[in-house]
Amino acid sequence: MDEYTKKYDDTIKALGGIDILLLGVGNMGHMGLNGPASPPDAKTRLVNLDKWALISSIPDFSEFKFIPKRGLTMGIPNIFDSKRVLFIATGDHKAEVVRKTVEGSVTSDLLVTHFQRNPNATVYIDEAASSRLTQTLTPWFVCSVDWTLVSNRARAVCHLSEELQKPISELETRDFLQYSLQTLIKQYPIEVLTKEVMSMLGKKIVSQSELPRGKKVIIFSPHPDDDIISMGGTLLKLVANGNSVHCIYMTPGTNAVFDHEVEKFLFNRVNFARSINDEDMLRKDQEHYDRVMKFLKEKSESKFGMKDTDDVKLIKKLIRQGEGVSTCSFCNVDGYEFLDPPLYRSGKSKKNPLSKEDIDIVWDVLVRHQPDLVYAAGDLTDPNGTHRLCLRAITKAFEKYGEGSKPELWLYRGAWQEFHPVDADIFVTMTKDDLLQKRDGIFRHQSQKDRPPQPGHSGKEFWQSSEERNLGTAKRLVGYGFEGLYAIEGFKLYRKECVLTEVINATLSLFLVH
Repeated sequence: MDEYTKKYDDTIKALGGIDILLLGVGNMGHMGLNGPASPPDAKTRLVNLDKWALISSIPDFSEFKFIPKRGLTMGIPNIFDSKRVLFIATGDHKAEVVRKTVEGSVTSDLLVTHFQRNPNATVYIDEAASSRLTQTLTPWFVCSVDWTLVSNRARAVCHLSEELQKPISELETRDFLQYSLQTLIKQYPIEVLTKEVMSMLGKKIVSQSELPRGKKVIIFSPHPDDDIISMGGTLLKLVANGNSVHCIYMTPGTNAVFDHEVEKFLFNRVNFARSINDEDMLRKDQEHYDRVMKFLKEKSESKFGMKDTDDVKLIKKLIRQGEGVSTCSFCNVDGYEFLDPPLYRSGKSKKNPLSKEDIDIVWDVLVRHQPDLVYAAGDLTDPNGTHRLCLRAITKAFEKYGEGSKPELWLYRGAWQEFHPVDADIFVTMTKDDLLQKRDGIFRHQSQKDRPPQPGHSGKEFWQSSEERNLGTAKRLVGYGFEGLYAIEGFKLYRKECVLTEVINATLSLFLVH
């Protein structure tokens, strides 16, 4: 191994170094498998994977037990000596390491911060990963701000309220001066400003009685549980209001089912056939059980896992479908469909590129149902990128409407991230009973309970993350001065936005990708 890694480094050196390096960064500051505090002179080598490297590898190996405990990583000098470095980070779980990399002190405890001294390093980040940067949170500290935009005024007032833990109506002149907002209150009197922001936010808060009635509604769900996790409270209210609601599950979600769920599924079939004394059914089901269990045993004993057979993939698909149907029954929706787009047929965590067939499948749904309202997942930081691809398929399908009339497209979040109160267009209120009912719906997805196969970056169960966000949004609004709010689901009306916005930082070039 030492001979191989030395040859690798020598080859790079002999070729004059790396011209362009595409570099991802872990949420703890890993570069490749180099830990955040690796020695600066550490060469290409075999390393033990730490906790965070193991967690981030789960999507690629389906289960924790199949993840290799050691791996090869490029050396630090090769990385830092590259002629140009394109540094990429996406998702809110990367926001803190991005902040430290771009704005923190250069330190050997976080080697990635040394890129601040590299004039040839460019950072590409999405909106979620930029969320803790000064120029996102408090741009007035680092540059001039266009206060004629109500969104900028509202964001500043909300930030001040949160920082000082004061209701918006109680903010004073000294508060604005303390946070370098003198240019804001010079243009807009404080009383006018605070009333404007409270009015803007207050108009967004709606109860069940203010939600649509008698409409045809489609809810696109990337996986069979995203609808109930992210907008379950609103879904139940839409049904209660007499809307015709159809849930469209865009992918089977088979990659997120443990093998022991397959065993349980087949055992129940065999046991059912035996219980009703159907010998022919029992014989066939027993054959299926024996064949699949033989494969699962081989897979379990393999070093890095094995690709599921068609039988196993079908069973996992049926498990997720059954849970989706159970939730639809619980919510009393009018109908549901399970799609199988090419983008999900890779059989791996990395999905296939979006194709015309994917878009056509979504367009066919829209044409057949002729909805008035469409809901789609807008949290784009899921670990495997499925949400992002599904939303692209939907927005591309919407382009087929042309300039004619089209349904409204509302984006929901909740599983992986949440809208900032200023960015959301509607807040749907929920009582404690509403939240508990939503939890019951989430629990219909038993294969995702306790320890989901694809847990994401928080390590929490999906119902816990969802409730944390719903309660957190309500708490945020209560802090602004709105009383009587227990939990909130936020939505944003889809508007076609620019693809790339450039932001320049004093030490690194940043490109904010939407």
